[in-house]
Amino acid sequence: MARGQDNGITILLGVKDVKVGEVTEYEDRIVVKASMEKKEEKCPYCGSEKLYKHGKGRTRQVLHSWSRGKGVYLELKRRRWKCRDCKRTFTEGKELIRPYSRITKVGEVEALWQLKDRSFAQVQRDLGISYSTLRRLLERLIDDNMLSSIQNEDEIHLGIDEHSFRHQDLVYTVTEVKQRKMIGVLRDDRIATLREFLSNIPQDKVKEVCIDLKQSLKKLAEDLFPKAQVVADAFHVIADANKRMDEARRIEQDVYQKRKVKIPKKIFLIGREKLSQENKQKVDDLLGKYPTLQGFYWAKEKIRELYRQTDREKATKILDNIIFNLKVADDAELVRWGNTLKKWREPILNYFHNRTTNGYTEGCNTKIKMLKRNIGG
Repeated sequence: MARGQDNGITILLGVKDVKVGEVTEYEDRIVVKASMEKKEEKCPYCGSEKLYKHGKGRTRQVLHSWSRGKGVYLELKRRRWKCRDCKRTFTEGKELIRPYSRITKVGEVEALWQLKDRSFAQVQRDLGISYSTLRRLLERLIDDNMLSSIQNEDEIHLGIDEHSFRHQDLVYTVTEVKQRKMIGVLRDDRIATLREFLSNIPQDKVKEVCIDLKQSLKKLAEDLFPKAQVVADAFHVIADANKRMDEARRIEQDVYQKRKVKIPKKIFLIGREKLSQENKQKVDDLLGKYPTLQGFYWAKEKIRELYRQTDREKATKILDNIIFNLKVADDAELVRWGNTLKKWREPILNYFHNRTTNGYTEGCNTKIKMLKRNIGG
C-alpha cells in the first residue's frame, strides 16, 4: 500500500471544482480523497441562491477512472444544502456524478468508449464493471439521445406509463404524446429512477403530464413540473371502474352466494350503450337479483358517460354527481371509490382541455413487447 499527494491533474482529468487530498494505492484499487471545492450557487429545483448547509453530508467511494490496470476511486465528501425558498434539500456535485450512481460521469464516458469496439465480457473483465452496470450506462446513453429529440420543442406533453415485458420486472415508458415520440424506456419502476430521468427535461416547457392513477406519479409530476397540468389517462380511469365492478361481482358470487351461482362477468364490463336490448334487460335482471352490484354498475356507466362529453363544464357536473353519490353510499368500497375520484378530480377533468391520453405510450409498449418476442428477449 502506497500513500502520497497528487495534484489531481493526471488522475482527475476533466473534473472541475474538486479538491484532491491523499492518494492511497491498494492491491486492487487506487483511492483518492476528494471534496467539492466550490459552494453550490443555485437550487436545482427553484433556482434560488439562498442556500445553507444542511446536515453533515456524505462520504462514499465512487469509481472514476482506471490507471495501471486498477480502478481509481474518489473517496468523495459531498455536502448537503437546503434552499431557504422552496425548503428542499440536495447533495452537491451533480455535475460530477448522477444521483444514486456509484460511478462518476467521467468514468461512464470511459467505460462506454471501451464498448465502442469491444464486447461486454471484455470490458467487464478489464475494467471490473458488472454486466448490469454496463447495460445501465448504455441504456442511459440511449435515453439521453432520445431526450435530445425534444429539447428544442416549444411545448412538451409527457406520457408516462408503467409496464411489464414478458412478465419481467416493471419499467417506465416515457413519451411525447402530441409529437408521438418515444423519449425513454427506463431500467426499472423506481420513482428515484424516473425522477432522475425527468429532471433532464426543461421544466418550463412541460405543459401536460399524462399518467395512470398512481399517487406517487401524481406527486412526482406536480413536484418536477409545477406549472404543468397533470392528466389522468382516460383509459386507466375506465379500466379502474371496470376492475371495481368486477371485484364487486366476484365478492357477491364467491362470498355472499358462496359460489353456488355463476354471475356472468363480461356483460357487466361492456358499455351499456353497446348492449343489445336483450342484454340490457339481462343486466337489469341481474342487478335486481344482486342489489350490491347496483352502485358499482351505476358509477361505472356514469364514468363512461363522463368521457363522452364534449366540454369540461358538462363533464364536471357528471363527475361531481358521481363523487357525491359514492361518498354517501352504504357500501364502504363505494365510499373509498368516491374518495379516490375526489383526489383525482382535477387530473380527470384536465383531460377535457386537450383530450390528451396515453394511447401512444400504450402503443409503444405493445411494439416493444412484439419486438422483444421476435428477437427472443
